[in-house]
Amino acid sequence: MILITLECHELMGRDRAIRQPWSDVSVSFVREPGESAERYEPTLVSHARLIEDRALAPRLEPIVEAFKNGAEFYIEQTSADDRNPEIYTSNAYIDQPEAERMLAHFLRTRGLEDVGFQWVWPDFVCSVG
Repeated sequence: MILITLECHELMGRDRAIRQPWSDVSVSFVREPGESAERYEPTLVSHARLIEDRALAPRLEPIVEAFKNGAEFYIEQTSADDRNPEIYTSNAYIDQPEAERMLAHFLRTRGLEDVGFQWVWPDFVCSVG
């Protein structure tokens, strides 16, 4: 198993029960001992936030359609090696367990099958309002 360090500067990073419409997180891990750490900084987006945002951003319509067709997750990235993708969920909100499911899905696209998560509390916290 590869241990994934997950850092979140919002209250969700501290409390598994906090639910948010979206979250920016930092993900880092080492695939093999002695290798450099890989780092990603995705934005996690709930279905409720997607529906709210689509009126302002027509580019989101294909994502809405993917969920209508049964997708559980959708990854939007500018290239195959994008370090800052947007990861959407069909779930109405995001909490720590949902964030872990979203990130496990994303990391499988990067060749990581067996992962575990460790949440770390950053030096500063932002509130989502």
